[in-house]
Amino acid sequence: MDKAQIYLNQLDKELSKYPLAVEAEKRTHVPKTYMVAAVVGLFAILTIFNIFGALITTLLGFLWPAYQSYKAIEDSDKENDTQWLTYWTVFGFFNVIEVFTDVLLYWIPFYYAFKSVIILYLILPQFQGAKVVYVSIISPYLLKKQSGIDADIAKIKKQAASVVGDISKQE
Repeated sequence: MDKAQIYLNQLDKELSKYPLAVEAEKRTHVPKTYMVAAVVGLFAILTIFNIFGALITTLLGFLWPAYQSYKAIEDSDKENDTQWLTYWTVFGFFNVIEVFTDVLLYWIPFYYAFKSVIILYLILPQFQGAKVVYVSIISPYLLKKQSGIDADIAKIKKQAASVVGDISKQE
């Protein structure tokens, strides 16, 4: 129980940095930590039982990272830029894979709960999950395929330019 209290105190200290949390606590007389626990619990239950699971995981994967990316752009610290570029690269790869496997994945029990855990692993700086996945899986794959991908992109650009040229000649 003492360990739980230590974590609650740490969470309370962290939440005190956010004026919205402090104001909500003043108005409701409910501790910030309890409000956050209730919201996290609600989202966990909704995700586990697949009630708005797709929406919740999409919001989880986009909202916080987008805001942190904005802050990284405005900040001069290059480490933040690298962290969030890495996240978006990994998240993008997962989303592309998910597009092709979504019909099968949807039928896996607790899929959205599992996806939420993966997204949190990628986002949270304590784990450096996006970096781990990028360094161990994505970067080696792309390094092997880079010349072929670049050649394919060049072909597509050439074909697109030709189509645009043909269309503009017809007008």
